[in-house]
Amino acid sequence: MSAAFNFDSIPENTVLLNGDSLVSRHHLPVPPNLTIIIRNPQQPGKLFEILREEYPLNHTLQLCLISENRELKLADLESQNSFPEEVNALVIHPLPESFAFETFQETVAALRGPHGCPWDKKQTHQSLRDDLLQEVYELLDGLDRADTQIIIEELGDVLLHILLQAQIGVDNGEFTMGDVIRHINDKIIYRHPHVFGDSESIDPNQISQLWERIKLKEREKEHKKGGLLDGISRTMPALSQASAYQSRAAKAGFEWNTLDECRLKLNEEAEEFTKAQTAEEKEEELGDILFTVVNLARLYHIDPETALRTANLKFYDRIHYIEEQAKLRQTTLFELPREKKEKYWNECKEQQKSGK
Repeated sequence: MSAAFNFDSIPENTVLLNGDSLVSRHHLPVPPNLTIIIRNPQQPGKLFEILREEYPLNHTLQLCLISENRELKLADLESQNSFPEEVNALVIHPLPESFAFETFQETVAALRGPHGCPWDKKQTHQSLRDDLLQEVYELLDGLDRADTQIIIEELGDVLLHILLQAQIGVDNGEFTMGDVIRHINDKIIYRHPHVFGDSESIDPNQISQLWERIKLKEREKEHKKGGLLDGISRTMPALSQASAYQSRAAKAGFEWNTLDECRLKLNEEAEEFTKAQTAEEKEEELGDILFTVVNLARLYHIDPETALRTANLKFYDRIHYIEEQAKLRQTTLFELPREKKEKYWNECKEQQKSGK
């Protein structure tokens, strides 16, 4: 690009932005697979914060001055206090197309297009339901393990399902991806007046109450009928559903006065389970025990679903450790004596506690 750049002649696949329009943003308003020209760039440090959301630190930029052009890396912006007075523009060279959300949209549309994949073309909202749920659980597993690579992969799989559902909506003439994004964006802004409005800042303890009041107004505005617990999905995992029911009920005053009351209730339910005679009675009483345990977890600000998944993960790792120890001794988990199983169980337990 010449030093005397003509802004009236912008090359193809190039977007022109004004520097003063970016200083209040967190992301660029255009995809990173386009050449971006920022006219009259301002605040290098702020631009650095915006650009590093999308671009690697060694990404090449071009600073256009009145008399010359200079190449620099994105990381160079972090330490600069200001741009030279004679700066004309900052050019951001594009990333590969595969980095852009719109490119992925095009890929998904092609899968369901006339020359697309027969399997993808025949899918419906309902046929993909179970697969979407499975991908979400796999993402949760990655989150529980704090495995960055799994999280990246599973977020992509979940995003694929979101785009597939949106494309099915387009193909059926029901809605577009823009409808989905607009709806959630408007809802989040409406529900956070303390961030996007003129309301005074509030502390975290007030946010939950504010959220519920706003959602009540939304239901009244949309003339939605139903009781206190309506709107909570009946297909949620049972622990999560119980926690959601109890949290909403607590906001209406259905709450234990003390933790001791809840603990006494748990003991009471355990005793009723012991006294139950039939299988049906024991199942019902066990359900009451679990429901009370969820209440106890909520009072201690513990997510029961996360707590149980963590326990499951610990159990998985300990069994796997015992299996590996058995293999090293040329035997199997089934043939290993009980005392050896307990020995290796405790070994793994100590390793987990020490973080090894």
